[in-house]
Amino acid sequence: MKYKRFLALLLAVCLVFTAAACKKQQKLTWQPANPNEEFVLDIFVPEEMLAFMSDMINRYASYAPRASMRVTYDEGAILAAKIEAGTPCDIYVSDDVRFMDWLDAECSEEQNPNHNDKIVPETRKDFAVGPGNEKYAQEEVAEGEVYTTTFTAAVCRATGIPYESEQFILFMMSDEVKDIYETYGFTRIED
Repeated sequence: MKYKRFLALLLAVCLVFTAAACKKQQKLTWQPANPNEEFVLDIFVPEEMLAFMSDMINRYASYAPRASMRVTYDEGAILAAKIEAGTPCDIYVSDDVRFMDWLDAECSEEQNPNHNDKIVPETRKDFAVGPGNEKYAQEEVAEGEVYTTTFTAAVCRATGIPYESEQFILFMMSDEVKDIYETYGFTRIED
């Protein structure tokens, strides 16, 4: 009788540890690119993320050493206008939901009056909250308050490397780069 209880207890403990291990494995949401593969990612990023994105790209280089990044920094509205005009871009990072909506075919006519279909909606991820660009604040910020921005990234439809583009976005949201968010005063948004 004691033997059966011991086996049942041992089985229960094994199940708990197996479930915990599976849960931990599910948290890893990105797969590093093939280290032997060469590719170039064109990324459009709001200028207030310059230092943040530079560190992010440097960290990514250790996982994908043959990957190259070309980053264009500018105001979010200008970057959205460039994508709308057809400028090649693999990943768009927005500092205002209105700019991302402008390019998203799944948004309403009010949000996307030109019927743009420039991003892949299922890749659209809110990945950080941080100090915002008051220039685009939708409401007046009360004195003493800080306007915060939600930063969103999405793969552009025009990309020739959709898998690599999406993996970089998932890398930006992974535990591998948690410290970069803290360094620059951003709060990472977790799934």
